Amino acid sequence: MEKTKKKRRAATEEKKRLILNAAVHVFAEKGFHRCRISDIATRAGVAYGLVYHYFDNKEAILNTIFEENWGLLDKVIDNAAEQSSELREKLRAVVAFILDAHQLAPDIIQVMVIEIARSSKFLKKPKLDAYERVFSRLAEVLAQHQSQGELDSTQDPKLLAYSFFGSLELILTGYLIHTLQPGTGDTLESIKSALVDNFLNGIRTSASRTS
Repeated sequence: MEKTKKKRRAATEEKKRLILNAAVHVFAEKGFHRCRISDIATRAGVAYGLVYHYFDNKEAILNTIFEENWGLLDKVIDNAAEQSSELREKLRAVVAFILDAHQLAPDIIQVMVIEIARSSKFLKKPKLDAYERVFSRLAEVLAQHQSQGELDSTQDPKLLAYSFFGSLELILTGYLIHTLQPGTGDTLESIKSALVDNFLNGIRTSASRTS
């Protein structure tokens, strides 16, 4: 009996994952507003009604994609803060996570940036709270280093957090619309370092720039 339940749960998760993966590709190709549930079903290779069995509508699918992926960024910041005392290494861990994610799953990044982050329609409670939590967490990290005298203490740490993620978002946009070419290998590593160093050089105190 228990084995049967486990098999059913596994089958359910497999079907949901199939639908979510298909939705990511369809949203990236057509845009959220132009795609239909039938497009997702066709891409997933499942019956039209099965999509509605697991999700109420397209927005529910988009919400699930957001929740699964945005929460990872929150964890990355927490882990980076715990594993290193150096601000540069903390910021580089965040940059590396985002740019590596683009390399591995560009469609997910496109959906997160274009379809969600830039749409006020979808960034409403409770999703807005989750979105904001990432910025607030990075602001806490920056404020800590301000208190240690490494960063300009006259700057609002939350504004700095938004500036940091804003620069990353524009880089990703350049990749997505093909006005920038994403690097690979050593070039990608150089891009990660340059993004962090350019940001830090603007907000470090004079003493920490020379140390």
